Order: sequence, then C-alpha cells, then structure tokens
Amino acid sequence: MAPGVREELLAPLRRTLDWMLSLRDGRGRIVCPEHRVEHGGKSAGAIVVALELRRMDPRADRARLAAVALEQGRRLVSNLEREGTSPAHTFRPGRHDPFNCSNSVIDGGAASDALAQLVGELGEELEPTDTEALSAASLLHARTYLRYAALDKGIPAQRAWGLTGLAAAWALEHDDVLEDAAMEAIELLGAIQHPDGSYPYHPLEWGAEHVGASDVSAYYQSRVTAFVLHALERLGRDPGDAGLRGPLVRGLAFLSALTGPDGIKCGLVEAKPWYWGATYEVASHPFDTFALARGWRHFGGEELADAAVASFRAWAAHLDADGRLGSHRPGPGRGRSYQCPVFWAGHAMWMARAAEDLEAILRRPPAVGAGDRDVVRVRHFSDASLARIEDGAIVAWVRGRRPGVNVHHGSPHGAGLLRVVRRADGAELLERCRLGGSQEAEWSGCRGLPSPRRGWRAGGRELRFSLWLARVHLRARRFGEALRTPWRVLLRGVAAFAHPRVSSAFALAPALQVDTDGVLLRGPLAWRDGMPVEGTCVERRFSVDGGGLRVHERLAARGAVGESTYRVPQLAAEVVDAGDEIRYRLS
Repeated sequence: MAPGVREELLAPLRRTLDWMLSLRDGRGRIVCPEHRVEHGGKSAGAIVVALELRRMDPRADRARLAAVALEQGRRLVSNLEREGTSPAHTFRPGRHDPFNCSNSVIDGGAASDALAQLVGELGEELEPTDTEALSAASLLHARTYLRYAALDKGIPAQRAWGLTGLAAAWALEHDDVLEDAAMEAIELLGAIQHPDGSYPYHPLEWGAEHVGASDVSAYYQSRVTAFVLHALERLGRDPGDAGLRGPLVRGLAFLSALTGPDGIKCGLVEAKPWYWGATYEVASHPFDTFALARGWRHFGGEELADAAVASFRAWAAHLDADGRLGSHRPGPGRGRSYQCPVFWAGHAMWMARAAEDLEAILRRPPAVGAGDRDVVRVRHFSDASLARIEDGAIVAWVRGRRPGVNVHHGSPHGAGLLRVVRRADGAELLERCRLGGSQEAEWSGCRGLPSPRRGWRAGGRELRFSLWLARVHLRARRFGEALRTPWRVLLRGVAAFAHPRVSSAFALAPALQVDTDGVLLRGPLAWRDGMPVEGTCVERRFSVDGGGLRVHERLAARGAVGESTYRVPQLAAEVVDAGDEIRYRLS
C-alpha cells in the first residue's frame, strides 16, 4: 500500500467509483441510464479506479475493491468476441452497438490495459483460471486487433488509446511483435504532431472529411501525450530518452498553455464543438491531470505542477455529492453535452493513476523564484495560431487563423480574444457563447441579403447527422430533445450561415503579429463561414502591462457594411469609445 495520499485526492475517486457501481444490474453490468448499454471501455475504468484505491486508500475495504475489479474483469472477458471470420477479437459492444457511442479501439485499448493491470496487481490472489482468462483476453485482443488499429486509425487520440492496451499486453508477455507495433505507433504519433506541440484532432492526411476536423482540440490535446507516457512506462522505456522526449515536452507545453489558473482550458480551441453544451468542459481533465502530473514527474517544471493541481481541483468541483460528473456548470446559453456521465466516470481511471504524483506535487517545497510568474509573458503557438498573454493580474488567449468551420466541425470562434481570466479569483472577464456572432469584444454588422446557397453549402450535409443525434436522444427517452435537434441544426448549421451577419470573430485568416507585451491582429469582417467581406479591415491590439489586459480596437475600413457595432465587455474599465476606435482595460 502507498500511504500518504491525502483525502482531497481520494474522496472524489471513491464517490465516482461508488456512483458507477450503483448502476450495476443483477449480472454485474454497469448499465448507462442514458444510452441503456454497458459501456465496456468505461467499465474498464472502474477496474483501474478500484485497483488504485485498493493500493492507495488507507480507508479502503481491500477485499471489496478486489472483488469489484475481478467482477468487471470477468465482464470484459465475457464480452471478447471474434469479428466474424476475421482473426480479430474485439470487446463488445465497441462499434457494434451504435448507442455505445464508442468504437473498438477505444474500448479495447482501455480493456486490455485494465485487464493487464488487474493481473499484475492482484497476482497470486487470483485463481489460476482467472489469471489465465484475463491475461489471454488482453493478449488476444492486442495480437489480433490493437497491433493494427494503433497504426491505422485516422484519429491520433484513438490510435494512442489503442497503444495503451498494446503496451499493457506486452507487459504481461514480452512479445517482440507487440513491442515493435507499439514503438512504431509512438513514432507515427510524434510525426503527426505540429511543431508547436499541438495535435490535429483528425488530420486531413489521415482521412478527415471536413477541414474543421483537422483543427486543434482542447478536449483531445492531452490524450496522445498521456497515453504515450503511460505506454512507454509499460514498455519499460524512459520518456526522457532523446528520441522520445521532444513530442512529449512540446505536447505538455501546449497543454499547460491551454490551461487557465482556474484549471479550465480555453475550450473555444476545439475541432469538435458539437460534443459540448458550453464553451468549456472538464470531462477531459483526468487525461489532462495525468499528462501534466506524470510530465512533471519525468521532466519537472512548476507550470506543469501548478496546472495539474488546478486541473484536478476544477474536475473535483464539478462532481455532484453522489459522484456524478457534470461536464460543465449550467448557465445562460449552455445545454446538454453529447457524452454521458458514465463515460466521464470511466475516464477517472487516469485521475486515479495521477493521484500519487499529485500528492508529490502538493508536498513539494515552494519553488525558488515563484514570484517571477507575475511578470508580463507572451507565448505564441504558431501552428495553432494561438497566443497566451499574461501578467500578475490576468491570463488571456488570442487566436489568429483557424481552419474552416461548420456547425459541427472547427473552432466556432477566432480572430480575436477567446478567454480572459482574472488570476486572483478565477473570474471570467469576457462573456462567450459557442456560436459566435454579436458577442463581447467583437465587431459585428450585416452585409447583403440572406444567402441560402451559402447556408446549404455550410450545413446541408450536417442535417443527416442531426437525425443520428435525435436517435441518441430517443434512446435516452428525451423526446423533446429528439424533436428539437434537427431543427436546431437547421437553424444553427444552415440558417445562421445563410444570415447576412458579419463579425470580426468569423474571419479565418487574420494576420497575427507577436510583440514582447502582446499581439496585434489585422483582418477583415467575415460571414459565418469565414468568407471575408471585401473592403473591410479591423486592427486589434491586446497587451498586458502588469495590471491587466489593455485592448485597443480600430475599425480601419468598413467597406459596404452599413451599421457596425462593437460590444464593450461589461467588466471593462477605463473605456474610451470613439465609434470606430475603442480602448479599455480588463483586470
């Protein structure tokens, strides 16, 4: 047992596991109340949380937690089936039940990983028949499916999830074929990373159907780094080795830059916005926290340590008393996220794996020169065209260019301020919603007449997907949501793109210039699909001076746009409004 992990870290894990186990039916299946299926990949998460608590928690009923882990391990083994006449064996439901809302590489990576840990940690406590069955299932899946899926799936995060199971299976039985496939997967993931450390959600060269899907994703960014770190440890490799270190350090730097002092990431950097009902989410925080905390263990760095703790605390603050996680807090303009609390609870396995590193971080002595964090600092991630500017008062994120967008793909907001957070209390100083348009700190107006052609081109194909989303709501017996979803996609995905509204936030390719104290943006007004309005130009300066964010906006050319407006943030101070030129401060 590993003593000394504090209650702050253990209590949320206990609550999460207890909530998951409360959903079991008479056969021991953890059945999702929304999708009404056994999300096998998330049940694998329950195994890991139980094992980690059994090892770390001085209050644990170790026999009960071992029984829980074995019960769910046996469930996974019973769900391993051959894919027709293929030699591949996969864990059901995987892709076979569409309401599982997952696929075989995600579920299988988690299952093989959890089964290997179950065998490794319970050891001689298991009956020989259980040891053989659990080990055989992990290895069979890795040998017949994961060794291929980790090399050919189109989404980097999915490849990396398969990698975790591949490496864990190797730890059971040192098979050169599995090791070679795992190391090749790690190499390919490093090659697809952008030089600034960000990852495309779905690279165009790996088959993305819409350019917006190739954008950076705050939700998915940490997965590749977290999973590669875990896989290397399972393979007995040192992440600090020269040939492995670079992509990991770069990925961690981008992740920590996305993370605010309140632990919340800048969620408007998101290739997959349809997943979320708000401009942020904490469902990805277990992956974030693991990557940041494990990265600190291997590479050091106060920024990683501070971000790991903040990420954990933000996640814990979104847990209900019964252990059910909300992806975000309710509020105006916010709605339901696509995934379910069972998904998010299963991800807590990575928070559990980070607990001992978090404890070490919280016990570390104060860093020498920690006060230097209050100085003005500007970081620019050129491939993502994202700047983080900060001083002792605030942290702000500014985005320049981004790929094209529609209602489901690509970051919905760009070409300006995305988020501003006060350091002292974590207050949001800028109102933001997911859909862009007339928002605080943006120029907006109208140009021309509605264009049905523009709207249909942007969102016509998304109407078919809206029917799938409606089916998911029907499965969960949300009949009103099922009826509203196609209409909502028609309004937001077609009609909104056809509307003559133009905005500074819609521009896709503004010029971004980085200075020592901030950034200068220069770009046009644009329609929602990113098409620039001819003859328009907006110049925007965002800088910090030790006392907050200074904003200087100038509508340099309005072209044929008639009346244009700029929404000064409600929390702005020192406002000077001269019509086409505006100055203020956020602090």
